[in-house]
Amino acid sequence: MCGICGFVDRDLFTPSAHAVLVAMRDSLAHRGPDDEGVCIMPGVGLGSRRLSIIDLSSRGHMPMTTADKRFWITYNGEIYNFRELRRELESRGYSFRSQTDTEVVLKLYADEGPHLLNRLNGMFAFAIWDNVERRLFLARDRLGVKPLYYAVENGRLYFASEEKALFAAGVRREFNPEIWEELFCFRFVAGERTPFSGIYRLKPGHYLTWQDGKLETHRWWNLADRARELRESLPRQLDEWFQETFDNSVDLRRISDVPVGVLLSGGLDSSCVAASLSSQTDSEIASFTVRFCESGYDEGPLARQVADRCGLEPYELRISTQKLPSLLVKSTWLNDEPLVHSNDPHLLAIAEFARSRVTVLLSGEGGDELLGGYVRYRPLRHSTFLNLARPVFPRFSSVFTPNGRLRKLGRFLELGSNDDFVLFNACNLLPQTTGHHRQDGPPRFPYREEVLAEARALYPGEYMRQAMYSDQHTFLCSILDRNDRMTMGASIECRVPFLDYRLVETLAALPSAKLFSGPGTKPLLRRYAQRRLPPDVLRHRKWGFGVPWGRYFRTVPELRDQIRKLPCLALLREVPFHSDGLHSLISEFFHGADQHEALLKQLLMLAIWYQLSFGKQFTAIREVKAV
Repeated sequence: MCGICGFVDRDLFTPSAHAVLVAMRDSLAHRGPDDEGVCIMPGVGLGSRRLSIIDLSSRGHMPMTTADKRFWITYNGEIYNFRELRRELESRGYSFRSQTDTEVVLKLYADEGPHLLNRLNGMFAFAIWDNVERRLFLARDRLGVKPLYYAVENGRLYFASEEKALFAAGVRREFNPEIWEELFCFRFVAGERTPFSGIYRLKPGHYLTWQDGKLETHRWWNLADRARELRESLPRQLDEWFQETFDNSVDLRRISDVPVGVLLSGGLDSSCVAASLSSQTDSEIASFTVRFCESGYDEGPLARQVADRCGLEPYELRISTQKLPSLLVKSTWLNDEPLVHSNDPHLLAIAEFARSRVTVLLSGEGGDELLGGYVRYRPLRHSTFLNLARPVFPRFSSVFTPNGRLRKLGRFLELGSNDDFVLFNACNLLPQTTGHHRQDGPPRFPYREEVLAEARALYPGEYMRQAMYSDQHTFLCSILDRNDRMTMGASIECRVPFLDYRLVETLAALPSAKLFSGPGTKPLLRRYAQRRLPPDVLRHRKWGFGVPWGRYFRTVPELRDQIRKLPCLALLREVPFHSDGLHSLISEFFHGADQHEALLKQLLMLAIWYQLSFGKQFTAIREVKAV
């Protein structure tokens, strides 16, 4: 697990190449404290910071090359089936100097070229340079567990694990105003665009080539196509298949030469990961749980039951509210983009807490998107009800004042169609609440609409499945970005067993009648957990990793002051937000109007990011690193 970076240029003479590459590499030091390396050849530079997980020796040093010096790799990730692939290569005459999966990827590419990607079971983002063809090959895993960004400036292609490394190379840092509404509504810019003009994300399941100044991207994995193919060969015994595949996925993710632990919230998904992990090893597994003083947010007692049942060594962390402002800034700096999920500071804190005990953590992320666990999916299973409720709800709300989820349902019904309900399903803020009044019709989100078109073709008329498919290509990407930045920010690797491609593809291929057959949400997973987890975990209603920000905004002095200052911040002068009523809205919030929390929270997250990225006080970044 590492941070990677580099550049390629048609001009074989690249002044200051070494200094630029070292600056890029060292901006990623948190991703790889164990080793560092650069390789500079005419027109190309590759850099690496290494977090040693497999083969801790110097033989894992990167950039790594083949014996003939033709192919060079800088690599970030883990290939869980690398030993099987290595045996195949050895049978074809290849020899190995190390025990790393990096060397397996390098030699498999030398043997098979881009076709190697379909052979890999893992999370990865890597760059391979072909010295003979003078071609750069960048690739990213199917779901986008590992990040990769690129930019082209003055005829040179730069790439890196994080955007900050591109800025360290001198790439311009400019706000992209075209993404404002997507950033505000969805909190995350999906697809290849980012909040920065000219900086792009290599999309999950894609690879990129650069040769003679020509850049091309290719989609090497398409979930819709794979789901259609697998519909002809679905498992006959679904429960047995799921148990075997899920346990094998967890088992593969135990591969490590350093200690492995588990992030345990007390929810169903992370508890299943913990139960499977503990059942496959005789050594004691450490679990790590964030605790809250607020009982409505604290799943600690459930996590403790799971730890006791599974024989885990439990570690718990309560985060002082006084630390939250600095954690917000530090997590935003690590993320490079505005915080999406609000629990980023807590994930960073628990990762830093865990670092003294383990170097690898397993997480339950992905279970809700694959198995339909989110509460917001449920209305979409009953499209007839939605059609009936849409004209009636305004009259209902005029008599009864809806609260909480019912109020949110009402806002979704106001969108006017089930298609829009799917498109905006993951939003806390809908277009009508952005404060931006367009003159040219409703907002457009091209990549999200493209994904939704794929979902409709794969699941015609099944709005819940469409939302799940859309989330797997958008919302889940934001979760994986958060996981990567916050854990790697603490020099920890995070692995996600639910996102083994065998699970992802087969579950996507299942008919809804089979996937949702049984009581409660995620019935397939509940049947798996029936004999493994305490009954309280199975009965517990879904919470998610929620954080009581509304209370913190009112009670933590520094956060309260920042909320009051929102109308004066530079961000609101740069984006088309109508802030005229913001003062009164803030006043209402401090007098108990909880419905304004989502808007104020999003504005605060955007404001912190904007100040760190574009503000004049860049000393804040130095302060962040010292936290």
